[in-house]
Amino acid sequence: MLVLSDLTPTPNPPAPRKLHELRMRDPFIYTDNERGLYFLYGTNMDVVDGAANIDPYFDFYVSEDLETFFGPYMAFNPPRGYWGVKHYWAPEVHRYHGKYYMFATFKGGIGEDRGTAVLVADKPEGPFTPLSDGHVTLKGHECLDGTLFVDGDGKPYIAFCHEWTELYYGKIKALPMREDLSATLDVEPITIVDTEKDDLPWIRLMRDDRVSKTGLLTDAPFFHRLPGGKLLMTWSSYSKAEIGGCGGYVIAGLVSDSGRIEGPWRHLPELILDRDVGHSALFYDLNGKLRLVSHANDSAHGHESPIILPVTETEERIIVQWQK
Repeated sequence: MLVLSDLTPTPNPPAPRKLHELRMRDPFIYTDNERGLYFLYGTNMDVVDGAANIDPYFDFYVSEDLETFFGPYMAFNPPRGYWGVKHYWAPEVHRYHGKYYMFATFKGGIGEDRGTAVLVADKPEGPFTPLSDGHVTLKGHECLDGTLFVDGDGKPYIAFCHEWTELYYGKIKALPMREDLSATLDVEPITIVDTEKDDLPWIRLMRDDRVSKTGLLTDAPFFHRLPGGKLLMTWSSYSKAEIGGCGGYVIAGLVSDSGRIEGPWRHLPELILDRDVGHSALFYDLNGKLRLVSHANDSAHGHESPIILPVTETEERIIVQWQK
């Protein structure tokens, strides 16, 4: 049983809220079947870099019905001297070997990388504490949006985005991890998406005036095992309006017919969703139904909010039932 009064509050007082009332990007839901609860994590746009005398942190909300969410409560309050000082982005929580692991993006100080680090807790509500020594993505490079994948042999991997702001052509790569998830192995990464070489007629350039750069973005890898054993990976970027889409943030997919993260991978010919919605994750609700959680209104910066949509699946792809 979860007692809300036992949870650690944040500077923002907890209250019941609906999804559309939350200002959040990159949402992720963990379903706690044992206690009949859902835990919602995400990028809190108000605290990603801290504010005034408040340092950045990760919070969460809890729900019994996916309609009313109570929070926010503190999930990770970084200790003094923690390497990640800003850009607290895209937390995901995975149960693995009896514990709960948060994969989250951080940016270090001047001259330091952005990357995904691993935190650990005994419960999905935390408190999470640092596990990895800094980030576990590519050293000396800008990376983000790490996610955990465990193959059929129980071998863990992290998949992540190698930033377009460094490469111009964004990529999605994967590395095997130590069994305890504290670090990655020192091997050549697997390349899953390469926007320079892959046939992606729908993708369009984006510009970030904050860094005076234009390029092809890759965001939010997430894996799902399809019926029959094929492996699906969803990810997000921006589409061209002239090919019939909205020209906004989208959810794309590719499939490994072998069912293995090594591939070979092939891109789905049609986008999974082209509704200015993206950075998605899949989860099963308490009734065993497959759902997709993403943030909506991507182009209306400052007004993004989580959205949860029903999903059906075939042996080749998922089909998202649009209900906005």
